[in-house]
Amino acid sequence: MAKRTPGLEKVVSIIPKAIHELGPKQEREFYQHWVLWHWEDIVGKAYAQNVKAVRIEREVLYVCCRNPAWSNETRYQMPRIIQKVNNYAGGEMIKDIRFSRSWSIADWDAHDAAADTTARASEAPSVPEVNVGRERAKMPLDAADIKAAETVSEGLEDEDLACKLRQLYRKGRQLDKLRRARGWKPCPTCGHLCPPQAASCSSCRRKREEDVRARIRAVLRDIPWARCKEVCEYVPECTPQLLNEQRAALVQLMAAKVAVNDRTSMEAKTLVMLYRCLPPDKLTEDAIRRALYELRFNMYWPPDYKMPKRYEAIPLRHAQKRQYGKRAAQAKSQQAGAEKAENAEKG
Repeated sequence: MAKRTPGLEKVVSIIPKAIHELGPKQEREFYQHWVLWHWEDIVGKAYAQNVKAVRIEREVLYVCCRNPAWSNETRYQMPRIIQKVNNYAGGEMIKDIRFSRSWSIADWDAHDAAADTTARASEAPSVPEVNVGRERAKMPLDAADIKAAETVSEGLEDEDLACKLRQLYRKGRQLDKLRRARGWKPCPTCGHLCPPQAASCSSCRRKREEDVRARIRAVLRDIPWARCKEVCEYVPECTPQLLNEQRAALVQLMAAKVAVNDRTSMEAKTLVMLYRCLPPDKLTEDAIRRALYELRFNMYWPPDYKMPKRYEAIPLRHAQKRQYGKRAAQAKSQQAGAEKAENAEKG
């Protein structure tokens, strides 16, 4: 029996073809968003709940981790995650993973609170959603507000633009009155309205968090080996998570400026002290060699530089030496046997 709709394709096969016809740039952007949308399917539910994929830029995936433990887990699992993302995207989508500072602890708390609220809402009986626009339109404006709206548009020759500006100003005043009626209070720093449960507005909170981060980075630049207890003497608001985030950010920034074969400059030694939390009296040649070898992919590579073998940078143990010697001897004997057989065939 013939098909009722011969020649028709499924949607799952039509969409990739349509995206491909738009061009390589649009196709790559589509699959970048595709990876972010299906982040949980790629890495698993437990990992996605603690590590958020933020964006993909220039073949680099930026993620935010809930705490230092998940940051370390991401570093250890980085090759496996890169391979999973590329396999899911069907090509080489990313080459590296870096940590983003766009999310803060407050954002994670708000994310958890929203998830808990959603879970409780799914269990509790449904509550009708409040239409904020309708409630805002009910708020009356006094004569002063109307006069201020007219003053805002003075000097504009375009009447349509002036009308839109007056309308926007009136809506803003109505929204402020609605928020005050719901218990919103002025921010003690800037005066903007903030929710009743918040101590300050989101803008002031971000500025305060960025100031704390900047002070922590300043301490690490002066004392690269400082730990949380020592940093708290200068920045009381410092936490282990904030310290690890700023340390990782400074390590990436400094590593990009240090050559991979540089082991004697002050910048290279500072980078090792920052990465290993080593004071100057414990900084040895072996520690510098091992740390720079681990950071080799984040550092500057001079032209015609050849990366050494691992056992050349990190000495092998006795058992490893014996095993490596056996493999080398076997390879040498196999090569000699092949040469002998080749000479015998020629003779």
